[in-house]
Amino acid sequence: MNQSSHYFSSPLGVELLQKIFTEAGQGIIIIDDSGKIQFVNQHAEYIFRYNPDEMNGLLIEDLVPTPYKKGHVAQRDGFIENPVTRPMGIGRHLTGLRKDGSEFPVEVSLSHVRHQNSNLVVGFVTDITKRQEIEDELKDSKQKIAEYANKLESKVFERTQELEHLNMGLKSQIRERKLAEEALKDSLDDLKKAEKEILNALEKEKELNEMKSRFISTASHEFRTPLTTIHSSASLVAKYTETDQQPNREKHVLRIKTAVQNLTNILNDFLSLEKLDSESVAVRIDKFTIQNIIHEVLDLFELTLKKGQQLDVRYDDDLPIINNDPQIIKNIIINLISNAIKYSPEGKTITIRAFFDNHDICVSIKDEGIGIPEDEQKKLFQRFYRAENASNIQGTGLGLNIVKRYLDLIDGNITFTSRENYGSEFTISFPPNT
Repeated sequence: MNQSSHYFSSPLGVELLQKIFTEAGQGIIIIDDSGKIQFVNQHAEYIFRYNPDEMNGLLIEDLVPTPYKKGHVAQRDGFIENPVTRPMGIGRHLTGLRKDGSEFPVEVSLSHVRHQNSNLVVGFVTDITKRQEIEDELKDSKQKIAEYANKLESKVFERTQELEHLNMGLKSQIRERKLAEEALKDSLDDLKKAEKEILNALEKEKELNEMKSRFISTASHEFRTPLTTIHSSASLVAKYTETDQQPNREKHVLRIKTAVQNLTNILNDFLSLEKLDSESVAVRIDKFTIQNIIHEVLDLFELTLKKGQQLDVRYDDDLPIINNDPQIIKNIIINLISNAIKYSPEGKTITIRAFFDNHDICVSIKDEGIGIPEDEQKKLFQRFYRAENASNIQGTGLGLNIVKRYLDLIDGNITFTSRENYGSEFTISFPPNT
């Protein structure tokens, strides 16, 4: 077991994951089927202004203003009876009640989970006070724009009347009026530009909130599955105490190792994304061959292939020495081969080919897996996007977005062809010298 796997299988690793969930930047409230609060994180306590542990045991209606309590009970019972997940970014705008009695606007998205024979409802709560203030400011700005436009039009009219009363020449009147109209047009253009900037700022704020919500939703879901596997397998291993039960122990130890590796892969995706977003990934140039890089990658997947899967590697004869960043290229190939293994069934061959084409080094990874639906292919490189036919396979939806951004750093490119139920082929290309 490598150092990362050992770290996340230790109590310290579990404690770290608990801190990530507990200290999330969005309020998380879990209630049982009677509406009683079973768990809240620190941010939920902060936005409702409760001290630690004060919210545990309260009814969820204690956080709802009095006029809405009765209706909320009916809505809550209806959701528990017929739970339908409301994804992040499509939440309802409601009003929350703080401990001190003050009210504030919130956005709530819901999920549900079955745990220990109980139906639990998970609420993700966002304080949208600042967003509401921005929207109010935008409405006020629009009103001011209209008032200012009216004033300018009045000034133009008054100026025209003054010119007529002064009995100036026709050419002078036309010239003055034209100047006033141009001034009005310039002023309105400036105001429209300001309005557009405000709208762009509001849109970016909404996109950021939606991205945070998708991150928390994805992280909580992807962490839950391997953690559940680790917990159940660890419990079963403890029961196999006899020597003849060693095969059972080995099976569950392998499940634990696989789950820990899945957690490590998820965290690596999040760390790579954070480094790319903060522009802290530095390109480090070195000399190497693509053959050596691919062989290093193949060693990593030796024990992770599914039953009967094979990696078929082919190299063209004219491959040159490369002067580029070997680690970035290695990360890209790892990601693509990992996807090919993950989305291919047992007994299938994954073909890896390296060749030189049009002055670029090219590497293609072809699988015989589930493929990508045609109507979803244009969204494939979006952050957190996963095709519908891959929803039951573990993943964060970040891998191809990260690959694309890595290739941008080294002036590379990626193309693909895919057909649902017949497999996919991804081809990367990059200059041998950068």
